[in-house]
Amino acid sequence: MTGPRPLRIVVVGAGVSGSGVAAGLVRAGAAGGFSAEVELVDPRPSPGAGLTYAAGGDPRHRVNVPSIRMAAVTGRPAGEGGEEDFHRWCLERGVLEADPAGWADGLHYPARSVFGRYLDERLRPLFAAAGPVRVTQRRDRAVAARRLESPHGTGFAVELAGGRVLEADALVLCTGNPRPELPGVLAGLAGHKRVVADPWAPGALDPIGRTDRVLIVGTGLTMGDVVSTLVGRGHQGPLTALSRHGLVPRPRQAGQAESWADFAADPSSRVRDLLRRVRAAIAAARQHGRPWTDVLESLRLQNGALWSALPPDERRRFQRHLRPWWDAHRFQAAPQVARLVEAAQADGRLSVLAGRLIAANACNDAVGYGGSVDGGLWVVYRPRGGDTLVGRTYDALVNCTGAGHGASFGRNPLLAALAAQGLIRPDPLGLGVDVDERHRARDAGGRPASNLFVVGPPTRGSLGEVVGASEIIPHALAVAEALAAS
Repeated sequence: MTGPRPLRIVVVGAGVSGSGVAAGLVRAGAAGGFSAEVELVDPRPSPGAGLTYAAGGDPRHRVNVPSIRMAAVTGRPAGEGGEEDFHRWCLERGVLEADPAGWADGLHYPARSVFGRYLDERLRPLFAAAGPVRVTQRRDRAVAARRLESPHGTGFAVELAGGRVLEADALVLCTGNPRPELPGVLAGLAGHKRVVADPWAPGALDPIGRTDRVLIVGTGLTMGDVVSTLVGRGHQGPLTALSRHGLVPRPRQAGQAESWADFAADPSSRVRDLLRRVRAAIAAARQHGRPWTDVLESLRLQNGALWSALPPDERRRFQRHLRPWWDAHRFQAAPQVARLVEAAQADGRLSVLAGRLIAANACNDAVGYGGSVDGGLWVVYRPRGGDTLVGRTYDALVNCTGAGHGASFGRNPLLAALAAQGLIRPDPLGLGVDVDERHRARDAGGRPASNLFVVGPPTRGSLGEVVGASEIIPHALAVAEALAAS
């Protein structure tokens, strides 16, 4: 990875993670002493947007952080205005004036597609500018990669779906969240015309009729988006949302959360001890007139250190018992979405239930469960805390259980190819790719690679919560700095 020629880097995925790495490399090159040719591979037309902020999304789907606090994915530090750049852009483009419904509690929550437009405008000229680091966007999909020996050292040959092969000294995987996957109980309904397996697929909700009885499996942020879309279209049928605990995201608080408690100075090695400390900190914060969100902000900022202090069994215990509670508090809903969900519950359009799915069949196949209506779906669940089974008929079912992390290796041909060669391996929790603390992928034997990095959601099993843009960007810039230093 040394020599007179520029470093050749292939970044797979041009969402927040991949574009953040590329932007960090451009700025590292501008600082001097580093040159590179970066190939940014992604089939989508706009850099930065990814699946979350893609153009054409429902304008009712809003960012859940106000514009004034949305960090830029341009490699610009917060001290140089990186955190306020999006808000300034919204002012310059007239976004805030043109979207009065986006205002809540004196703050503006733009549509997610607006943030995608902002990223596209900021990143395109950054990548196109002349300099020691040149970024080439490849609208293609990486389908395989293999080790490549050259006079310059060991690199990679990355195969694209279109037939091109890119040679790289370093490979950065920024594949983002995998597409949703139907839970095991619902697997038999895959492909059924009344089942929406992926609510983010274009037109996924279009077949749902205005009076259909709809079951939404999952009660997180995606549920709020689905309810917003259906209600916005004038849906009049009953909506039912079901999850194990029946927890919905907390509404985003109006004030700016400030880190208040220190859990990382002496991190707990047991989830139970950490939970006890968090509860004590919330009680102390209340006595000092501070909101619980200040304690949560402390956890968010310190989550990497806290996660690394937990042994594998404790991480599994967190996933099994505390993940739903963490998600409901950590991933708060934009005020507009939270109020719509509350209003739909208040007037009876939406019911939120806590329970476990037991069975689901097409009604004409629901033998033994009492199903009797042809053409619909017969779903059986056990209410939380009870033993009696409840069966209901629905006209449509929408899967809102989140990203299909468990199937990422099987459904992504690039990850599957790398794993088959022993170059990467799943993390112990099965959430993504196993990496070390420097984002280097671990091979089948647990050894970190010097030139194979992973950034973003696929690292959450190893590094903690790496999902939101505010968490992803520092990781992306750290990888860019490591590549520049190489």
